[in-house]
Amino acid sequence: MMPASETNKYWFALKVFYRRTAALENEFKAAGCETYVPRMVIEVADSGGIQYKTQPAVSSLLFVNCTEPFLQEQKHLHDSDFLCYSDLATKKPGRIPEAEFLNFKNATAILDPEAEYLGSDTEWFKDGEKVLVTDGVHKGRTGWIRRIKGHKRFIVCVEGVSAVAFQMIPSAFLQALEPSRRKTK
Repeated sequence: MMPASETNKYWFALKVFYRRTAALENEFKAAGCETYVPRMVIEVADSGGIQYKTQPAVSSLLFVNCTEPFLQEQKHLHDSDFLCYSDLATKKPGRIPEAEFLNFKNATAILDPEAEYLGSDTEWFKDGEKVLVTDGVHKGRTGWIRRIKGHKRFIVCVEGVSAVAFQMIPSAFLQALEPSRRKTK
């Protein structure tokens, strides 16, 4: 159980080993922590036709909302089961800003079967134009427009943890927030 005296909860990202994501998620939930695992829809063919199921989009990624002391206590108890994505400057568990996490969570909760998870090199994705989506299923989300494999995509990420690319959103639904960082000739 989390100590009642500590009230400052933050979102943290964990890289979980040995397929222990579900077990750790249950332990954090039992202790009163909110958790999130990005999921994706997959098609499975069987004798009855095609079935649609969800599975973790990134097999070893778990987000948890808890206090830092509680997270460190859990890390001590489960040292070989997970590691925390860290703040490079302080080497402490990296706190994910609430707005950034909610933007990512709300975008990935749609369970878009065409969403593509791209890894953690989020600086590369930020070379595109930063935009706000003003209408459609991603209304209110911010992200970047970047060309991937010849196609423009809308990318949402948690800095240094994970990024996901969605199909391009019509330009009428986009409001530019920042220009591209790429140098133009």
